[in-house]
Amino acid sequence: MGTYRMRVLQLFDLIDTNKNGYIDPGDLPHTDGAPGSAEAQRARIVETLIRGAVKDGDSNKDSRVTKDEMLHHVERTMVGNPYSAAPAYIRDVTAKIFALMDADGNGKVSKDEFERYLKAGNATDPGAAGEFARLDRDGDGALTIDDLNHATHRFFTAPETDVPEHWLLAALTT
Repeated sequence: MGTYRMRVLQLFDLIDTNKNGYIDPGDLPHTDGAPGSAEAQRARIVETLIRGAVKDGDSNKDSRVTKDEMLHHVERTMVGNPYSAAPAYIRDVTAKIFALMDADGNGKVSKDEFERYLKAGNATDPGAAGEFARLDRDGDGALTIDDLNHATHRFFTAPETDVPEHWLLAALTT
């Protein structure tokens, strides 16, 4: 099985919160967080991902997505295509994650902002903090939306095992 497929299945298992083997409206997050809070922002990210996956990936139109449908959807829409061809909801999820990371709103994510974001998302794996340098493609010490767009594309399409993933998965923990 291709490594990107394993990451997609890991993502599927994370957002299939009711563990029924489908991504469906029953997996939508419920939050008591104040509007604009990090908790509410994370819930909107997960909601965008679930609603987009069901809308675009539900090939048999039963209002839910199986693992096979999710893999087929990713392979059909992203593998072998540039990021610009990614489904709109994937680009929207990436933009929302970037906004969550960019605490000061200056259009760049510093290493400190990245580490606070990871901590808030309970990304405690020792490799998580090391992802910043790998995501910062030009090495200027700040992440841009383009850096995250590139990372999102690699998460969904790269055959390698060593692809930054904690930054994306941290956004999906509500």
